[in-house]
Amino acid sequence: MTDLINATDPRQQFIPVSKNLIKTKLLENWKMTSSSHEKYTNLFKMLEVIWHHDMHDDLETLKSTYESMNPDNFQEIDYVESDVDLILEKFNQTMVDGNWSEISQEEIDEALEGEDILPISLDVRFDEFKNLKLYKLGETNKSVEIKKMYGLKTEYKSVKIFDYVLTILEFKNRDWFMEDRKRRKNYIGDEADGLHIRLFKDVPHLDLEVIFPNTSPSMRTIEKIKIGAPLIGGLVSLGMKYGPVLFGNSSGDTSLSLLGGLLTALGTYVFKTYTSYQKTREKFRSAVAKDMYFKGLANNESVLTYIVDMAETQEIKEAICAYMFISESEIKMTEHELDESIENWLKDNFSVDIDFEVDDALAKLEKMNLLEVASDGKLSVLGVEKALIVLDDYWDNLYDFVE
Repeated sequence: MTDLINATDPRQQFIPVSKNLIKTKLLENWKMTSSSHEKYTNLFKMLEVIWHHDMHDDLETLKSTYESMNPDNFQEIDYVESDVDLILEKFNQTMVDGNWSEISQEEIDEALEGEDILPISLDVRFDEFKNLKLYKLGETNKSVEIKKMYGLKTEYKSVKIFDYVLTILEFKNRDWFMEDRKRRKNYIGDEADGLHIRLFKDVPHLDLEVIFPNTSPSMRTIEKIKIGAPLIGGLVSLGMKYGPVLFGNSSGDTSLSLLGGLLTALGTYVFKTYTSYQKTREKFRSAVAKDMYFKGLANNESVLTYIVDMAETQEIKEAICAYMFISESEIKMTEHELDESIENWLKDNFSVDIDFEVDDALAKLEKMNLLEVASDGKLSVLGVEKALIVLDDYWDNLYDFVE
């Protein structure tokens, strides 16, 4: 089993190809009779149902552990810190199985400092979190159309996109917010209780901060200029118009009507500036809300089902790739040779360059009693007919409660 972050290989371990495509291409990769094709198809089915059964048990364990801290529960939430530690540990293991990686602090800092698609920066109040976990799955670079100068100018920018982003958040309790006057206005209320889990898709790296629920818009310099320019221009205009009158005469000569006109004009410019500021903030909020509407995939308990299914799919793809290459290759391979063969095959057939988890794939085959390793490190597996018998026997004996 690998760690969440592979320090020796920067490539992702996530296989961004559907399970059906993988199975189809594997069966097309070698010439075989229709009988062999059917046997391998049945082998795939057996591996899928067995792995689904095992992962279902993991899912039920996650759900039962998460139940007391699920914000969507109608019952009053009552859990202790050790419960949170336990769910985070179990969750982390599931993320490892699904080839997720933790989002690093460096990536978070880059997102806070830059922007990709949305013309907005947000300040995130990280001090409000008691627990915070961020995971990513899959990275792609896309050329994105960016509108500038009120849509008059179009530019294309290469943007790093996280295929999936998952957040686990726990806010500090009410007392922490109430003990400081500045924090009180940011207290979300009872809906902040519990452990919040959110799953998003297609999140630009430098717009990562938009997925947080406790942010404040941080306007760019150009936006500040657009808001402040009318006020500054107005003050200059008022100074040129009323300055000689106000400062050229004695105070006694300044009429009340003149002061009234000055104050009215000044108030108008201030009001316009405030209105422009509020409109800009609302435009930012609308852009973020619209973006998040289409990126949100699942919340809280439903995320558990989603990620366990994704992990299960990754495990199966790894196992069937390893089995087929060992079974059908003309020469016996070592673990390293198998790793290279599968990586090259994925690159040639799907144009994806990944770090295939060969050790994890072999561990699955070994668990199913399908793998044999010779003293020289050469790998072999049971033939497809014997493998079907072994897997069928494994399935028949999953439950044996009668003595």
